[in-house]
Amino acid sequence: MTTADWAGELSAGADPDLVERVLRLAAAPWVHPERLRGAVEANLDRPCVRVEDVIAGLEAAGDARSRPLPRRAQVREVALALLRHGARMAIVGQPGYPRRLADAWPELGAPLWLFLRAPEARLPAAAAVAVVGTRHPTVDGAQTAVALGRLLARHGVTVVSGMARGIDQAAHRGALQAGGATVAVLGTGFGVDYPAGDETVREAVAAAGGLVSELPPGCGPKPQHFIWRNRLISGLADVTVVVQGRVRSGALHTARLAAAQGREVMAVPGSVNDPASRAPLDLIRDGATPLTRLSDVLDIVGVVDAQRGGMQDGPATPGNTLTARLSADASDLLTLIGAVPAAPGALARAAQRPVTTILAAVAELETAGLVRATPRGPVLA
Repeated sequence: MTTADWAGELSAGADPDLVERVLRLAAAPWVHPERLRGAVEANLDRPCVRVEDVIAGLEAAGDARSRPLPRRAQVREVALALLRHGARMAIVGQPGYPRRLADAWPELGAPLWLFLRAPEARLPAAAAVAVVGTRHPTVDGAQTAVALGRLLARHGVTVVSGMARGIDQAAHRGALQAGGATVAVLGTGFGVDYPAGDETVREAVAAAGGLVSELPPGCGPKPQHFIWRNRLISGLADVTVVVQGRVRSGALHTARLAAAQGREVMAVPGSVNDPASRAPLDLIRDGATPLTRLSDVLDIVGVVDAQRGGMQDGPATPGNTLTARLSADASDLLTLIGAVPAAPGALARAAQRPVTTILAAVAELETAGLVRATPRGPVLA
């Protein structure tokens, strides 16, 4: 396979020489995002930052001893590895490069290249919302992320996140459950099983929207990779929503990058006594928009929710055929159950019904698929 062959397959429509030069830089371990930022900043005093000038600057920084650039045969092997994984390369200014990231080039952290696994080698063009948060959420936090992912997907909004366990994967799963589009930005190259054992989720996301990485295939997880990828998560979205996160968390970093990129930032308020609420509360203090109802985010992205007469976010509204078939006790109880688990005793006091009545109503709601049992009580499904 000649250079023109693999370059044409890897990045359709781009000049083969450009593809080879960019891939050579991408495969060089020393050409990381901080180095790229330095090459961009060296050109910011010019009227226009040309991609060619940035590439030439990085090539000139190479050194056979300390900063070697891969040889032609090595570049070819990287290209073939990407193709084996079903990945393609998008270069800024060339076909297939995501529009929102193009808006963030060059000053706002967009990368010179991206590796994509997506249907037709393109990410969804619809409105997009990044949903991010801690790897160790509370039950309520995880349920909020799932519900938010479902709501966005049902309204044709792409859900962007980072594939990490916790809030990120909850948001991806919510979008997948609704049959919508979701995009994951990886902290590794393609061909790396990370998080380990989550290949099924990654494959589902790749088919539903896409996987994104700026790292060469086989590149494993390192702390700085997850810091670097945050600018891509925020850059691929119109709005970033932080569900839960601790002080100095990656979610907080992503939100601040989003603000620097001129994107809207929203945060889910939580208890001041909960460490997982520290990042959202700090963001709200600093000017982020509080997300007090899931449907608030639809207003920000300009999507009309035709089903939300009373601005409710749960799966059932008074006019639903499901609720029409419920008993009076179950219907009344449904209005008291939310995303936070509530014990049967607490529900009995709020509904002024016996606990036995509450348990029967909960069972009815579970059978109808409207609520889900958790160790601490039922929550909306």
